[in-house]
Formats: sequence, C-alpha cells, structure tokens
Amino acid sequence: MPPTPAARLRALLARPGLVRALVPHDAFTARVVEQAGAEMLFLGGFGAAASAHGLPDLGLLSSAEMAECVRRITARVSIPLIADGDTGHGNGASVAWTVRQFEAAGAAGILLEDQLEPKRCGHFAGKQVVPVATMLDRLHAALDARRCSDFVILARTDARAIEGLDGAIDRANRYAETGVDLGFVEAPQSVEELVRIAREVPLPQLANMLPGGVTPLLPLAELERIGFKVAVDPTSTLALTGFAVRAFARAWLGEGLPVGDAGRLSFDEIKAVVGVGEVQGWGEEPSWRSPAAIHHAQLLLDSFARVVGRELLPRGGSAEAEARRLYDAPCVVVSHGTEADPLLNYGNEAALKRWEMPWETLVGTPSRLTAEPVHRDERARLLERTAREGFVDDYAGVRVSRSGKRFRIEEAIVWNVLDADGRKCGQAATFDRWTALESDAASPPPSR
Repeated sequence: MPPTPAARLRALLARPGLVRALVPHDAFTARVVEQAGAEMLFLGGFGAAASAHGLPDLGLLSSAEMAECVRRITARVSIPLIADGDTGHGNGASVAWTVRQFEAAGAAGILLEDQLEPKRCGHFAGKQVVPVATMLDRLHAALDARRCSDFVILARTDARAIEGLDGAIDRANRYAETGVDLGFVEAPQSVEELVRIAREVPLPQLANMLPGGVTPLLPLAELERIGFKVAVDPTSTLALTGFAVRAFARAWLGEGLPVGDAGRLSFDEIKAVVGVGEVQGWGEEPSWRSPAAIHHAQLLLDSFARVVGRELLPRGGSAEAEARRLYDAPCVVVSHGTEADPLLNYGNEAALKRWEMPWETLVGTPSRLTAEPVHRDERARLLERTAREGFVDDYAGVRVSRSGKRFRIEEAIVWNVLDADGRKCGQAATFDRWTALESDAASPPPSR
C-alpha cells in the first residue's frame, strides 16, 4: 500500500533542515503551491474563515466546516496537510471528534491550542489561555483519538502574551511531555525569544512568519540555523490574492480596459492548475493499466530489485495491482528506452506532475528534454556511468518541466532496466526529494 499522508509527513519531518510549508486558503491555491514545488501544506483558520465565509478568525468555523475545507483540498493534492483544529471545539469528546473528522478528511496532522473559547487569531489582542491541566487533557484526548499512530499532533501555546515568555516555554515543555510531535509557541516578540524557544523546548518547533504580526520576520535560512523545523506564512496567499483582485477590480471599474497577460496566470496555466486534462480522462481506461504499461511496470520493479538489491516498493498481488502501486507511489519513477536519442516510455503520476505532462505527451518525448541544454552533458555522463556500473544512488541535478519550471533533484537512484534474460532495455530513475528553483529568463520551456 502507498504510504498514508501522515506517514509521508513524518518522513518529511524526519529529514534534516527546515520544512517550508505553504498555507493555502482553498483547493485552488493548494494546487498552485503544490505545482510550484511545495512539499507540505498548513491550513490555517484565518485563511479558511476568510475564504469560505468572508469572516475573521474568531473561532466561528465549526470542526465540521474546517474538516470540509480539509476534504476539498486533500482531494486535489498529493502532499501532506496539517490543519488548524483551534481549541478542539469543546471538551475531551469534542477534541477527539475533531481529530477523527480531520483524519477522515485526509489531513496528516492537526494543530491544537491552549486558548480559552471563543478563540481568536494568535496575533489579536485580548486572547486568554486555559489552565495547563485543561490543555493537557486536550492533548491526551487527541493522542488517544487518532486512528493512525502516524497522525501528527502539533501543540500550540498562546501564553506568551499573557504569562510572558518563561510561562510560554514552561507550557510548551509540559505539552511536549504528553508525546505530541511538534510544538508551536505563538507570537514571540524578538529574535532572542525565537532563539530561546528553539533551544529550550525539546520538541521540533514551528515558526509563524506573519507579515504585520508581532514576531520579527526572519529569512528562512536563519530560522533553520536557529533550529526551527517548520516555517509558515499564514496569510500571504490570501493577501496576495486580495491585492491582485482589488487591483484588477479598480482597473476594470476605472479605466475599463481588459487586463493583459502580464502579472497573471495564462488561461492555459489555469487549466493546468485545475487539471483539465486529468479530469477529462476520468472514466476512461487509465494509461498505466494497458497490457504494455503493466508489463513495463514489472520490468521496472524486477530490474530494480535485481540491480539495486532491494525492492523499490512493497511487492505482492497481481501484476495489475503492482502496476497501480507503482503509478500511485509518492516518489517519481520515470524511464526511457535504448534508442539513439532515448525516448521516455514510462512516468508514474508523480513524474507526470513534476514534468507537467499527461502520459500521452511524456511517453515518446526524448528524455534529454527533461533537462535544460546547459545540463545535458552532465545528464549524458550520468547515463554512461549508470550503464557501466548498473546503478547509481547519489545523483543530484537540475531538471526542467514542460512549462520551464526548474527544480533540483537530490539522492536520485538511476538504474539499468533489464528484461527477464538480463538484456538491457533502457534506464530508469526514481527520487522523492526535489527543490523548486527560482525562475529566470534563461529558463524557457525546453526545445527539441
């Protein structure tokens, strides 16, 4: 079985370095940031309340409404999401019910805080906190309620504004003793306070970089150096959307001129974000299920085990079941044949998303076009080394999508694809680590 969203989140959190989580406010912005390279999402109450109802973050959304927001997003993305559970919406039973609703909706984790109901945004004045014992009860109820032990619990304290930093750190340490997975001291007021939190709380910490809030905004590299594990900006997708829409409305109502393509997604890009080609294919026989694709999936799995010495994915079941498992895997898997100018002959769903191509386009594309011209000599040396050694498991390099988006892959495994008789019939690659790179004028879509 493919790993659950919670298991993927735990794997992400186990990696060294800072996780740069993106904060969408609806399913559309979630797909935009995923396609930009985001590996983790955080759904905050501020954006969800504003987007769904045009309301402020004052504890007005019910757990069921928030779970529905989660469901809409997780139905259309493949990366893990932590959702804001506020106070848990009541007593221990309510906390347990909130956890189970979020988990059933597809969330990989939940944030719970120690505010007194009705809660409010952590950077608003006038908030209050419950006694430590009450929050401990909330956290124990959440830990006991989760159906999957991988489901992540993030404990937040808002005590900095009420009890001072020492009180907030003491609470964070008490909450860590329950066995929760992440911590979050909301609204520290200086760099020195951020340093103390990262140093004095023995739990991976989230940093909230809210523009206009009370916490100083630091470069993400500095947050990583200090020791934080996750960083979020909870309002910028909402603020940027509002700014752009307001500018358009004023121009439309003022000058009355249609808006050009500058500073906006093209219509083709919008169609790609919402997955027009994907949805049009719903109900049709998926490409991975063709006899040729199922046979090729077996070649990939068998040759990986034979050449690398371990399984690429858990094996078992029919050939079709294994082909489905490979296609649905969260890691990228892509392969090409033995032509003089090798052509791609397989890409799983993660590969199709990364290179922004439907199956019909990817299959038959020269594999050199997955890299920019400046990086193709490096790629050729990689393929020569793989042919000579059988496989490599330490490759890193820059690749480019169909639309020109550049990304750097890390720790890729490249191996020779062999048939049942041991004859080479191509090469394949798999990776699950990549970083989106800044776009620039030197990165147009790859040309043939």
